[in-house]
Amino acid sequence: MPDPTWQELYNAAIVEFDLTKLPERVEAAHQAIRQYLIQKGRTLSAEERDEIDDALRTLVTLIQRRAA
Repeated sequence: MPDPTWQELYNAAIVEFDLTKLPERVEAAHQAIRQYLIQKGRTLSAEERDEIDDALRTLVTLIQRRAA
């Protein structure tokens, strides 16, 4: 079975209701995004960059709200 994509890990994080599992899900998504950025290098389209930026902002917001 192939590794999940960053989008799949991101989606798993944003629908996680168990607050004890949320940091793990967010970290997995964040790591997958970083790996994707390394793999794509400078070939990332503006649309992909916007999608990733939005995802990263959402992941940060999830963790901040959990901490509040």
